Amino acid sequence: MNLIRLKLGNPALYFAAFFLSAIIMISMPLNTLAQETEQEEEEEEDPWADVEFPFSDEKLLTFFDANQEVSALQRSTQERIAETTEQYGLTRERFDQIARAAQIGALQDGAFSNEEIEAFNQVAPQVTQIQREMQGMVGMIVEEHEMSMEEYRDIMNAFRQDQELREYVSHLARERAREKILEERRREAERQLEEERRQEEEGEED
Repeated sequence: MNLIRLKLGNPALYFAAFFLSAIIMISMPLNTLAQETEQEEEEEEDPWADVEFPFSDEKLLTFFDANQEVSALQRSTQERIAETTEQYGLTRERFDQIARAAQIGALQDGAFSNEEIEAFNQVAPQVTQIQREMQGMVGMIVEEHEMSMEEYRDIMNAFRQDQELREYVSHLARERAREKILEERRREAERQLEEERRQEEEGEED
């Protein structure tokens, strides 16, 4: 967290502002991943038979599940931040523009009015708190999936840099979903057979 000092005339205004870069780093790729997993792809041969990654399939699927929740949390957080900034007459885009200018010391270049800077100064602490809460919740989500944040970040870093890994995780997720459907069908077939046997036995008794 950086403590940035803003000057509006003579008064010194302070706020603590988090940028979402770190949060985006741990959740942004999920939207792409979720879309990829919805695409049905049938292949006669396993294209991953000779491919190895530094993470186990189980760990990658755990990451996928955790990242699903993190992505949903990110979306709700973004909406919450937008609603909060709008209460002070700032769109989310305008808020981000002022925040970036504040970080590089460019608030006094005339791009923003005094009213916008004042509104930003008032809402920034609330945005900071929302982002703090999100960071804490991300940690809880990852922990609930029995991963450390270090493991999660390691996979995310690799995931962001390696398209082949992204495709492989999508493949794993599709295969798991397919296997789940097949298992549910198998159980349903067993239930039907059991019901038929029960009805036949009752018919014989009658």
